[in-house]
Amino acid sequence: MQTSELRPALPRARQLVQFFLLSYVITLANTYGFLRHASFANLPTTLYTLAVYLSYSFIYLLPAAAIITIANLLLRPLDDDNRKRLLTSIRRDRIVFAVAILATGATQVLIFADRTIFTFFGMHLNGFVWNTIFTSGGMESAGGSSSATVIYMLFIFGYFVVQGLLALVVRRVPAFDRLWRRMMPRRNVIGGSAILVACSIGGTFGYGISDIRSYSPVLMSASVFPLYFPITFRHLARRMGFEVDARDTIRVSAADGRLNYPLKPIDLQPTSHPMNIVLLVAESLRADMLDPEIMPETWRFAERAHRFTRHYSGGNGTRMGMFSMFYGLYGNLWFTFLREHHGPVLIDVLQQLGYQMKMFTSARFTYPEFDRTVFAKLPGDQLHEEWGGLGWERDRRNVELILNFLRVQSPDRPFMTFMFFESPHARYYFPPESVIRTPYLEELNYATMDLDQDMPLIKNRYINACHHLDSQIARITDYLDQQNLLDSTIVLITGDHGEEFMENGRWGHNSEFTEGQVRTPMVLWVPGTGASVSNQLTSHLDIAPTILPLLGVRNDPRDYSVGDSLLTGTAREYLVLADWSRIAYLDDKYKASFPIQLGGVLRNAITTPDDLPVEDTADFYRTRQSRLVDIMKDIGRFSR
Repeated sequence: MQTSELRPALPRARQLVQFFLLSYVITLANTYGFLRHASFANLPTTLYTLAVYLSYSFIYLLPAAAIITIANLLLRPLDDDNRKRLLTSIRRDRIVFAVAILATGATQVLIFADRTIFTFFGMHLNGFVWNTIFTSGGMESAGGSSSATVIYMLFIFGYFVVQGLLALVVRRVPAFDRLWRRMMPRRNVIGGSAILVACSIGGTFGYGISDIRSYSPVLMSASVFPLYFPITFRHLARRMGFEVDARDTIRVSAADGRLNYPLKPIDLQPTSHPMNIVLLVAESLRADMLDPEIMPETWRFAERAHRFTRHYSGGNGTRMGMFSMFYGLYGNLWFTFLREHHGPVLIDVLQQLGYQMKMFTSARFTYPEFDRTVFAKLPGDQLHEEWGGLGWERDRRNVELILNFLRVQSPDRPFMTFMFFESPHARYYFPPESVIRTPYLEELNYATMDLDQDMPLIKNRYINACHHLDSQIARITDYLDQQNLLDSTIVLITGDHGEEFMENGRWGHNSEFTEGQVRTPMVLWVPGTGASVSNQLTSHLDIAPTILPLLGVRNDPRDYSVGDSLLTGTAREYLVLADWSRIAYLDDKYKASFPIQLGGVLRNAITTPDDLPVEDTADFYRTRQSRLVDIMKDIGRFSR
């Protein structure tokens, strides 16, 4: 073997620079997908968006560059003609480039993962997403398929292959270096660096000025790019005498102290004949699915009960929806209750009254972490997870188990059961006999579907799944009716949250507070209270304050919740919703969302209740200031 075959053709540092800049080109191609969600409303916004695109694509590679630089310094080649030393140097070169391939490949994979999640769900990699990945049952709950997983794994493998090919080119193709020197003389490198610096500085100032002026197109474009770190000039502008929009003076903080819940000891005076309770909650069941065609059996039952036409979940995801339902508290408190494994007053009272209880789910009690929150005090034998098979199959098996549970209950003690249905959850499975909408997408594959073209077909799948859900709810309500149990049983039917089908640019839930994602059906049967239809604003926050007084709790609902009883007919002036990192305010005129402890990327947003743009956003702050202050007080009321 000749020395020329062993010695790299170029100094390693030069090869690494070439490799890094080629990787930047790959990163630009990878981040290009974010641009479809950005704003190009006019020339200034377009220039800002392109500046962020160019500069942040470079910034995303800087951690990998740091790792590569450290490896290169630690494994410096030895300038020695000794054959053994030369071989050692070549091995070190290979190690450095292996590190470079792994570091840049991992960067590309993270960008790809973030872009995929943002395209489908409108969110970047965050605590919620990592929780989904690493919590038991999370990936199953997300509705992924084995074929999609295979395709994504091929993409991941492909990014590392591409980075490996780049390393091979810069190390083993002499013609590439000659081409590089012709295309990238020193002046071009200096010019390119100057352009990147100008883009970074221009983007920073563009955001700061847009923030002062509340210029939405630029602010929305900023939110498209992951890890965007905004720098604002509000305080400086005020000191210099410029007028600054006052919207960011309103800040909402998450409760981070210890719990003070309930505020007062519960005054329980049991009724002589406590009522049974059946809570039927469906994953992703949006309000307009309660329809005589789609859910005819549930509709017939609703006509005998109380139906609430403007009912909202406590949030746009399962955690916040279920938390608000059982606790009657704003969803941002979920994290504090999870940390302390603190259950709701509702379950405490049921246990104190000696209810026979059994909870059923076609998902997992570990994801979300209901076993450490809502049902934290229940023994394991009262929690049943039905797993294996498709969601509609699990629902059917669970309903049969619920009916068996009802059959064996002692008539001397009241019972309570809860069922969490999965039929309407993506990927919206159903049996052939439940098909009422055609055509529908035969296979919903996240990796191959086209959101624009396939969405009507995907929604038809969802409608068919909701039709199947209706048949399973009917099995339970029919049994209660046939056994004359409705005379002594509270029945509640709702969804944990809604589901959007691109009506406002998103699919699914957990991304925005649009009507599709947060509005749910609400049917309440309470023996002896008749039937009614309410068009007033109601919320999952009102469920616990509705049930607890019926059990004999004499406290003011403000002692344990921020809700009101659905049976009093009290007209709400506004509602509060929550997600992983924001809360939202809703009334008859406005819908506004605010970040929790975070600024910049998570912008305040104001629309009409129907998610249409609002031109005069200042009116919202002028007229709703006192309500926002009350919300902040309520958030802190239950934490010390």
